[in-house]
Amino acid sequence: MSSSSSSISYTYAKEICNQVLRLDKSIRFAGIANNMGTLIAYKLREGVVPLLNEEELQNDIMKAVLRMKTREDYESKLGDVIYTFALYKKVKRASIPLDHPDLAVLTVSFDMASDQDSIIMDKILPVLKQGKLTEEASEA
Repeated sequence: MSSSSSSISYTYAKEICNQVLRLDKSIRFAGIANNMGTLIAYKLREGVVPLLNEEELQNDIMKAVLRMKTREDYESKLGDVIYTFALYKKVKRASIPLDHPDLAVLTVSFDMASDQDSIIMDKILPVLKQGKLTEEASEA
């Protein structure tokens, strides 16, 4: 049963990555990790040169899942995490927790000129909500 469940999760995750990438031309990367921190599906915008190699990307995603798990300790007081954000000198990155039994986090990177907050709140979260992967953002 677990193998069919994981293949369904992979196919679903791949489709979500494809959908997210189509939402805005400033989105460089969309990737989904499972609860173990393993990157199970991702998509790069056509023509984008990745800043991290495969091993670095996997390592970074695992740490993003761990960081997201540590934030759960404070959600009872602060409210649920909608997304976390990091501004680097070369790229903007966000991690969005997923409400799914197998999938933990959607990580998205953006071009520097992007308005990532409106893209996340107005484009990405509605797609995730439609796919039942996140709670209503307006509850925040």
